[in-house]
Amino acid sequence: MLPFFGEISVGYLPGSRVVGVSKLARLVDCFARRLQIQERLVEEIASAIQEELAPRGVYVRAEAQHFCMVARGVQKRRGKMVTVATRGDAEAIRRVVEAG
Repeated sequence: MLPFFGEISVGYLPGSRVVGVSKLARLVDCFARRLQIQERLVEEIASAIQEELAPRGVYVRAEAQHFCMVARGVQKRRGKMVTVATRGDAEAIRRVVEAG
């Protein structure tokens, strides 16, 4: 097992509840500290936001470099994996998150 590292973008369209950015960062940290695979990580983050906040839409995107690709096998130093999880009406969020 080798680690991966990268960036996670989180966006949501609030329903009746709104949380601060630091709460979202803590949620990401909570799931990222576990023995984890990238695909499950984005799904768990999106599901937790959906369950706790009941927003109109959720968008979670991870772009990460995996040491298994860098250190062994294909040895692609610049290769990155992008994974996205959405819930509800996430199309509008996707445009905002990917724009900047």
